[in-house]
Amino acid sequence: MKKKILIILLCFLCLGLTACGKKEVVEHQEEKFLFGTTLDDGRLINFAIDVPYNGNSLNDSLLNNEISVEDFVNKLEYTATYKDGGSTLYKYNKIDNEFGNEPFYVIVCNTLDRNRNIYVAKYKENLINICSTKIDDLEGVSMTIKEGTLTRSGATIIITDTTSRDNIYGSEFKLDKKENDRWQEMEIIFDGNYAWTSKGYMVDKNNKLEMNVDWEWLYGKLEDGKYRLVKKTSEPGEGTEHHITVEFEIK
Repeated sequence: MKKKILIILLCFLCLGLTACGKKEVVEHQEEKFLFGTTLDDGRLINFAIDVPYNGNSLNDSLLNNEISVEDFVNKLEYTATYKDGGSTLYKYNKIDNEFGNEPFYVIVCNTLDRNRNIYVAKYKENLINICSTKIDDLEGVSMTIKEGTLTRSGATIIITDTTSRDNIYGSEFKLDKKENDRWQEMEIIFDGNYAWTSKGYMVDKNNKLEMNVDWEWLYGKLEDGKYRLVKKTSEPGEGTEHHITVEFEIK
């Protein structure tokens, strides 16, 4: 009888810890990166939560130069560095409540393909792999060059998107050239600072989006060789950027 009572007591204790032998499952919710700002050096900081700072929001304080992103990150606790070029994960532990009384995580991207953006979220699980580049990973999304439009200075592209996602496509693009069987980003010849328009576009009722792309101002007229045009897309609030490509040859 004593042995039976002891087993029951042990099971009650176990239930209080890990459901009597079952591993505890940590739940987290998917988060949307619904706001952010562009820093002076061109990096984007994206927020899934509203972080308070000095009676204001941290996003507004960064925008108004009341605090630098470096000062913000230096107040966080280092957590991990990833093997993608050096992206670093940090945690806010609400030691002095400078950024509110709720913990959150920050990842500063530093990938080999030059992603330097910053993401702030409540759950670290939502920041895993967010810095890595997704190339042609969206099934149902493709990009082609409209027949007869390719020149050394530009082309008209047609994006086909048959997904159920609300993908948005902007004016931004980049050109890679194939060198020794590897894609290398081309050198920008534009002298000075430049910016992309913030306007976004979606496919029409036929799942098509046609855009004119002029790259001469950014890269010059192309010499003979194999190239690929790369554009970004994502859903509002998604955070992750997906890249779509189309390859072409100049002869």
